[in-house]
Amino acid sequence: MYETFMKRAIELAKKGLGRVNPNPPVGAVVVKDGRIIAEGFHPYFGGPHAERMAIESARKKGEDLRGATLIVTLEPCDHHGKTPPCTDLIIESGIKTVVIGTRDPNPVSGNGVEKFRNHGIEVIEGVLEEEVKKLCEFFITYVTKKRPFVALKYASTLDGKIADHRGDSKWITDKLRFKVHEMRNIYSAVLVGAGTVLKDNPQLTCRLKEGRNPVRVILDRKGVLSGKVFRVFEENARVIVFTESEEAEYPPHVEKALSDCSVESILRNLYERDIDSVLVEGGSKVFSEFLDHADVVFGFYSTKIFGKGLDVFSGYLSDVSVPPKFKVVNVEFSDSEFLVEMRPCSRE
Repeated sequence: MYETFMKRAIELAKKGLGRVNPNPPVGAVVVKDGRIIAEGFHPYFGGPHAERMAIESARKKGEDLRGATLIVTLEPCDHHGKTPPCTDLIIESGIKTVVIGTRDPNPVSGNGVEKFRNHGIEVIEGVLEEEVKKLCEFFITYVTKKRPFVALKYASTLDGKIADHRGDSKWITDKLRFKVHEMRNIYSAVLVGAGTVLKDNPQLTCRLKEGRNPVRVILDRKGVLSGKVFRVFEENARVIVFTESEEAEYPPHVEKALSDCSVESILRNLYERDIDSVLVEGGSKVFSEFLDHADVVFGFYSTKIFGKGLDVFSGYLSDVSVPPKFKVVNVEFSDSEFLVEMRPCSRE
């Protein structure tokens, strides 16, 4: 009954992706007499919540909210943070039914569902819940696992090479490259190893019109980038370098993180810096290190063949009995390239 309205709320919520982190993207619609009378979404971190935007929009139009239904992707908050509790506003508005996609996993948010029911408001839960959970997967991982959501992204030939026998890798894929910039627009951070910086001198920016650049995270264990100039160190960007070298020196604006540089330590450190998601872009050694921690893997494949060259996961060790295994959940393709989205399977 409410699926169509929830789909609209999900589409609205997507407008906040990459802007609200580490908060969740949320969309809301107010329905009365079978029609949408107002909409709202959480536009940026610290900004008004979706429910508040929708209710205030309805009031500006002169709509009577008494007896209306609010459809919202995530359970409304019941605590004072950067904004007042949405529950109080909803109760005061006269709305009589609240439909939510999924409950808020963050205990800090309070228990909005019970509060609504205690005030005589009908609550309907679990509408398009799996779709909403996927929409909020950065936030859910960040809150429940106390680490960023981890994605691996690589571009490979059909025979699994990310560079030829000379180490050259530009450009293995081309037609689907815009998808990479869509990812950078959404993920809080992008991570590469020092070898990628030395070889490619990348900027790691988002080149979409009105796109948002992610935080740049560099793994430089030995401090080989110390004292050198690279495009990734541009002053207008937030840059974090993880290193084990106390002597390593980077530009003044760069955040130097002295660490043992284990994946666990890096993820814990990023979590503490309010980074809820990280897109790991290379190279092969880094891919291999992060593979067991990946929540999703994006493989961009070209139909080219290199034969000899650098394998995607050349630094990973496994055996035939218990290798990491992934389920293909989505495939996109052009005439000579395809993108495979894969999610890890249990090894049990």
